[in-house]
Amino acid sequence: MSVNPRRLLNEFIKENYHDDIKKSKSLNRQSKVNIDYDKLNRYLLEKTGKDFFDLEMYRHIAIIEGEYNANPFSKEYVSLKYVNVPETVELHNLDATNNREWISCKAMVKNITDIRVDLKLAVFECMKCMTQTVVEVSRNKNIAVPSECKNCNEKTMKISKEMSEFRNFRIAKLEEPLEMRKGGVTREFKGYMQDYLASPYHNIKAGAVVDVCGEFCVEPYKKDELESYEFLIDIHNITPVDDAFEDYLLTPTDKEIIIKLSKRPDIYEILVNTLAPEVYGYETVKEGLLLQLFEGARPKDDVFKTDIIDRWTSHILLIGDPGIGKSQLITAVNRRTPKVINISGTNTSQVGLTTSAVKDELTGGWTMEAGGVILADSGLLIIDEFDKLSPSAQKSLNEPMEQLSISSAKAGIVQTMSARTSILAAANPKYSRFSDSKPINDQLDIAESTLSRFDLIFALRDNISETKDRELARSLLTRKTHENELERLSDECFKKYITYMKANCFPTLTSEVIDLLSEFYVDVRQKAAQSHDGKAITARDLKSLERLTIARAKCEGRTLTTIGDAEDAIRIYKESLYSLGLDLTTAGEIVGVKSDKEMEIIIDVERMIKAKVEFEGLPLSDESIHSLKKECGLMCHGTSLDNEQVFKEAMKKIEKIF
Repeated sequence: MSVNPRRLLNEFIKENYHDDIKKSKSLNRQSKVNIDYDKLNRYLLEKTGKDFFDLEMYRHIAIIEGEYNANPFSKEYVSLKYVNVPETVELHNLDATNNREWISCKAMVKNITDIRVDLKLAVFECMKCMTQTVVEVSRNKNIAVPSECKNCNEKTMKISKEMSEFRNFRIAKLEEPLEMRKGGVTREFKGYMQDYLASPYHNIKAGAVVDVCGEFCVEPYKKDELESYEFLIDIHNITPVDDAFEDYLLTPTDKEIIIKLSKRPDIYEILVNTLAPEVYGYETVKEGLLLQLFEGARPKDDVFKTDIIDRWTSHILLIGDPGIGKSQLITAVNRRTPKVINISGTNTSQVGLTTSAVKDELTGGWTMEAGGVILADSGLLIIDEFDKLSPSAQKSLNEPMEQLSISSAKAGIVQTMSARTSILAAANPKYSRFSDSKPINDQLDIAESTLSRFDLIFALRDNISETKDRELARSLLTRKTHENELERLSDECFKKYITYMKANCFPTLTSEVIDLLSEFYVDVRQKAAQSHDGKAITARDLKSLERLTIARAKCEGRTLTTIGDAEDAIRIYKESLYSLGLDLTTAGEIVGVKSDKEMEIIIDVERMIKAKVEFEGLPLSDESIHSLKKECGLMCHGTSLDNEQVFKEAMKKIEKIF
């Protein structure tokens, strides 16, 4: 008995999606109905014993779609698209041998054009008898213009813009997602979308990781008047991947191993040992870096359900003397992170970090191209030489570090792109090395607004210690590291463990943990308030502790946090403060919080300048300014205040009054 795939598909859609199609048409606009691959495949196997690919069902969906849209000019056009199609190929393996092959794969959108329009059906009219001839336009816009009228043989034929049918189209540049790249190398492919996929109702943004299915083609194109060929994916459907780390990288055996590992009582120590065994020391720093990889309370569906954005990404800043091991630490993290981009602040601009507007070579229009923080969406962005970034580039990170998105308006294109990215930054002190005689803020060439967004800031100091120096020297000279002494996972297993936990483990705070963190927060602020030099922590510090606590629970695959998780988070947080020369009562200094004593000094400086201006008038003489600056310096001595900045701001304030 012969099988009619088209008839089977039509019957399946009528049985299962009739109401969905009817509802979509009632919207009176372009819309889409998703046809589930798994459901269809079960139906086909039951009816015929053959599956989706055996019957080449992808060749019939466009015809069925046309039958449901008898009037192609109607606004009610509904597109029928397959979803959940299993991957058939990896993007980097595609070549000329795949020409005309229907594929399904994962990809990342590097950039995408705005909505364009081209002809779908060209209607030509005879200038003599007005007979119309309809010509279908190919994807590469080749139009077979009729040579003469079929009715009267007239040679003059003119296209009718009123009767012709137009369609939306967009072109995306697709490349392999970061976590799937072999040796960091990727290839770029053009993807062609049309009709609903290119409409305002289908939202695909640069930087998004997507499922793509469609026909892989070799297409001709002209460059400098010469005909050449290029690869192109004629996209049937493209949908964002909800989870940044789906289980597609993990086999059932992988999952069994991971679950078994999570039950081990020493799994946390093993994970810490695995992160950077080639780097001597820095155990607490390694713990912080490990917790960063697991992140905080990521929503299960990875979307914002409310207007209040509660970020789950963790950001860490390493500041250290030259040669102290920062680069080795971030290199170790880079090697063992599932999805990561590594850049240097010495050669990265603001647009390289966020977005840039580029002119599309095919359409001539402008497109938005994703920068590093967007391309690393749901992964880790490592920025070495962070202090070498321009002030504007540093501040451009404030939005994604807090809001998990980047808003951009360039070349007439206004977009908000997802940037659910954790940032690991490394920087040198402003004066090359740390000085015990200067306040910590005076040694950081980073804006306070940016510093306040880091969950942990570790200062790595090159302190001279005979015992420590001897152990380090022996470790370096004999090339012995912790990897020879401590149990650890393979790099691949480590990546898979993190991948699985980020996608499947969603711990919540227990009432005991909430009480502990709340009491810690209140107690620390009270102590700071009672000290004349106190600089209290803020709500941002409390949220950092929450993220670290949840990440600690994820390390062991638990759904509920424990007192031990919170205590570990607090311990790591304290150690980061101590490394900066701060304690819990002065923690706010790093983000510009002023103590009562410092506020009094600032007020006294303003009064002193005001009195001088009232007596002398403006502008003040050079002698008076010199005297005021000297007095301001004496008042600020022994505090974390920058006397020059205090004088400058006070002078501006007084000048506005007068």
